[in-house]
Amino acid sequence: MNILPAISLSLLPQILKAMEKFTFKGYWFLPNNKDERVYGTLTFDPHEGAELELYGSFSMDIILPEHKDQSIILGLTSDSKQVTLYNCMMTHSGGAKLVIGEESGKPSIIYSPLYCMTGLHADSIEDLKFDSVSSEIFNLDEWLRVSGFSRNIGEENEDAKNHISKIHYKLPDQVVFPLSNDLEGKFNFSASRPGMHFFQKQATIKQSVAFEVYSSVERNFSDLLEHVFTFQNFLVLALYGSTYPKSVTLRGQRHTKDYGDGIPLKKEVKLFFSMPNAKLNEREKSAPEMIFSYAQIKDRFPVIIRSWFEKYELLEPAFDLVFEQFYNSGRFSVNTFLNLAQSAETFHARVHNHPRMNKVDYQAMKRDILKLTPTKYHKWLGDQFSWGNSLRLHDRLTELTDKYANSILDKILRDKNQFVQDVKRSRNYYTHYSDDGKKHALKGSDLFYLSEKLKILLVCSFLMEVGLTKEELSKSMDNLKWKLFSHIADWSEELEQKRSTMKNIFNLKGGVLIIGSLLWDEKEKELAGETRD
Repeated sequence: MNILPAISLSLLPQILKAMEKFTFKGYWFLPNNKDERVYGTLTFDPHEGAELELYGSFSMDIILPEHKDQSIILGLTSDSKQVTLYNCMMTHSGGAKLVIGEESGKPSIIYSPLYCMTGLHADSIEDLKFDSVSSEIFNLDEWLRVSGFSRNIGEENEDAKNHISKIHYKLPDQVVFPLSNDLEGKFNFSASRPGMHFFQKQATIKQSVAFEVYSSVERNFSDLLEHVFTFQNFLVLALYGSTYPKSVTLRGQRHTKDYGDGIPLKKEVKLFFSMPNAKLNEREKSAPEMIFSYAQIKDRFPVIIRSWFEKYELLEPAFDLVFEQFYNSGRFSVNTFLNLAQSAETFHARVHNHPRMNKVDYQAMKRDILKLTPTKYHKWLGDQFSWGNSLRLHDRLTELTDKYANSILDKILRDKNQFVQDVKRSRNYYTHYSDDGKKHALKGSDLFYLSEKLKILLVCSFLMEVGLTKEELSKSMDNLKWKLFSHIADWSEELEQKRSTMKNIFNLKGGVLIIGSLLWDEKEKELAGETRD
């Protein structure tokens, strides 16, 4: 696979900046009419997205400006920054107010672009193709835990005596892994260098890491962005919490610039878009708060992440219904539960779909039933037979709890048969709202706790399907049970057992010491007697 080389590491700290609010003022124009420029202001908010307010109209009609969406709008800001706005919907159009005998103003037009790119003028959708994307993702550093800083405690203690402080840092090597036959992934590290001043009062080195995807062929930017989201959702399962791209940078061979040395370099095109569910003020997680970290799967990570990418399209309908729970974790409703139940059914159907009976036996049973049944009922029976050999939700949930459970999940689910019955009955009631099913359906907090149990079952199922083992998940979840799962399982009994075990060990050790002491005293007396004799 011919993968283009990565950009120089020294440039990355200038490019990868967190998504934040900004305002650009400048002139805006259409690709097919670059001479007709309209003054306006572009604002961006990570939660709300971008908004372009123009003081004038591209149609140059003062009274009734044309109400028309634009595929691409180009801009040149007051600080000479090139901007491309893509998929721009006109959300407001106000014509100028006419005053008899006086000069008229200009209309006010507002567009809401879906995407905003800086560092590029793209004249057509064809120009929005690139061959690589780079993204800093919230909590990726903490999940990787790969640091270029090193310490020598003995050396530090000796230097401290002489009031000397040293920082040892070496940029970590890239981590490269294949994602598919024509896609390559990387963890690319960068670090800011300490500034040098005539009067130095401080020195800072800050390391960051980006997830990068390189394609052997040009792709539309939205396709490359989907690969970032695919990895981001893998990280969601690892963190057992939401995350988001702090920055997205696109590069492509068709978008280059000569900076004066005769060597064209790829432009760094920064991409901005709304992230309404991003928890921008959330604190970073530490490794002990995650379902698993990179260090735990480091040796098998290339295999696991490739399996994730290869299976993602097949399992995306089931995945999305679970990821939604993490991005909307502050809200719970009946639909939350129904989505999880649908995810379980969809996941099982796409991975383990099989009939309830052997097809040959099923056909034989159908023939026998039809022979014994009056002809007038055959049409109705035919409809029943068309789906009668499909697995029910009860069967699918039972297989999931058997195949993907681990020792900690077993304690969370407790009675698996009861768990399956609760999910099945609650799903049936909240889907059909039948009077017969009402008394068996869980409600309120009980339905919430049931949903939480179903969610962790699905997370374990997804992770095991791409390569993690029961033992790995059980060990990690055991360390996390008090923090993440104390609301859906009672660990006090287990804690009491550990205390009792420790107490017995202590008593046993005490008894051994006493017996040992007595035996030692007898031996001493025996030796003393031998000496006297």
